[in-house]
Amino acid sequence: MILYNGCIYMCFENKKELYDETLRILKLKAIRHSTARPNVSGLRKKNHHGRIGIPCRSQNFGMVYNRFKKGGVIFTESANNSKYPELYEQLKILIREIDPNFKYNTITVNHNFKCLPHYDQANKSPSIILTLGDFEGGRLIVEGCPIDIHWKPLIFNGSVCEHATEEFTGCRYSIIYYNI
Repeated sequence: MILYNGCIYMCFENKKELYDETLRILKLKAIRHSTARPNVSGLRKKNHHGRIGIPCRSQNFGMVYNRFKKGGVIFTESANNSKYPELYEQLKILIREIDPNFKYNTITVNHNFKCLPHYDQANKSPSIILTLGDFEGGRLIVEGCPIDIHWKPLIFNGSVCEHATEEFTGCRYSIIYYNI
């Protein structure tokens, strides 16, 4: 365990076979483009719905905010849960093996996405993050400190610690478990 600038970093043991199976399933599924992440992708423009980010490959599973329902922002189940059931089940198996006691309600999967420096405004507790794939670079930069999360899950609180992605080359998937 490492304490740095108010953030606690905890690394977990490597589960290579489980990670390989998760990566195999990820490669079979195309992570869709999203413009709903302007805080991490950069602001492309504003329209009548709000801010629109630069397109990036990012999808959520579990619970998500639904900003366009009558009555304001509400939580709903992500359509990706039923659209990609094999991937959703594998993501749940992965977190149970990493830390069976970790509480989360949302999972984000990013593909080849270099996040800009940001805070996770909607997160209500620490996150577990890890990266999979064949790439060089791509460390998580937390409060200016690069941390290797390639095949190495890490707990940190992205709502209080600024974080970003280091430049990388290759095929990089990041998986983040957290509560909204």
